[in-house]
Amino acid sequence: MQKLLFICAFLICLAPGVRAENSLTLYGIVDIGVQYLSTRQNVSGTAESQQFFGIANGVQSGSRFGMRGVHDLGGGVESFFILENGFNSGNGAAAQGGRIFGRQATLSIRDNKLGQVDVGRQINLATNYFLPIDPFTEGFGQANIGASFGSTNTVRYSNMVLFQAQPAGGLTLGLGYSFATEMTGLYLGNASCTVATCQATNAGYQFQAGNNLRAVTLGAKYIRGPLLLAAGYDQLQGPENIPGGAPKPNPTSWVMGGLYNFEVVKVSVAYGQARNGAWVGQPAGSGAATGGIVNDSTLGAGAAFAPGYGSNSYFLGLATPAERTTLLASIQRMEPVGSTLLSMDSAPQMIYSVGYLYNFTKRTNLYAYASYANNYAMVKSAQSTVLGVGLRHQF
Repeated sequence: MQKLLFICAFLICLAPGVRAENSLTLYGIVDIGVQYLSTRQNVSGTAESQQFFGIANGVQSGSRFGMRGVHDLGGGVESFFILENGFNSGNGAAAQGGRIFGRQATLSIRDNKLGQVDVGRQINLATNYFLPIDPFTEGFGQANIGASFGSTNTVRYSNMVLFQAQPAGGLTLGLGYSFATEMTGLYLGNASCTVATCQATNAGYQFQAGNNLRAVTLGAKYIRGPLLLAAGYDQLQGPENIPGGAPKPNPTSWVMGGLYNFEVVKVSVAYGQARNGAWVGQPAGSGAATGGIVNDSTLGAGAAFAPGYGSNSYFLGLATPAERTTLLASIQRMEPVGSTLLSMDSAPQMIYSVGYLYNFTKRTNLYAYASYANNYAMVKSAQSTVLGVGLRHQF
């Protein structure tokens, strides 16, 4: 994979004529820092704790290497592509399960009047539309909005067709369908599947359409002056070839929120619900080593199917934008609804986070952040405290 990426970069650098004709752009981010993480949880009446101190990668933004290209087809129509690779800046390993372009791989057609169609692996609409609403821009691990709103936690669906249009000024509407998300799935309540016996599985892309883990994503956003409003809805459809058949009912998640820029401070709010399952749990901390005792909300799976399990989530965020420095803060709450995913006591999750950004230039910035979580992943007694500093460079 590394050889392929170097060859692509080399060819782009040696072919300025081709680059100009086809509007090819090479870009990326390298993000790395040092982090301290302390977790604590009561397991079977015994208090267990762990500490991590070391290199953490992709804290503010996942490290990446990408290429994008645009070609004018005439008449206000253009085709374009995005190929984006994610990697661990601490050891050079590929991210997103080792995919060459795991962050995004799409080919698109855009018409200035009708809208845009994107086909391939890409993020869902809730993640896309709530990125500017979160003051931590869906980064910084447990500090980001995705720790309580799983459908905004940088959810990627493979094999998706996505259509977006702007029927009125400032309004964008979107609809997408994934024929096979290729997410790992945890199917509680199917056959003998319990927390103790069920393993997260990934069926990949099956020949029979009904044997895939599929998804529907809907979204809307409205921008007018300092105001941004957004809403997102996702539904998962489980595979039919697992023991016990396709899990029912289908997990659903919706979230709505907004941001208002008062110039001296940006204020963000959000509210959402998830029912009969959960999306992409956020592990404690961010970019740290594996093996922590505190589980995320989906037990490490990309999606959890759990009839009767749900949550209500609340979010308040603040950001003080400036040319050089930015202060960030947020409070999150996620309340359990119905049955519990884990076979232990549940309690509302609370996360308190602050951050600081200093821009040396438009491309390079320093960051520092601190976050404390109580009853993490809605597990009573699970606590996570994280402190980190790092450097991010964009090219």
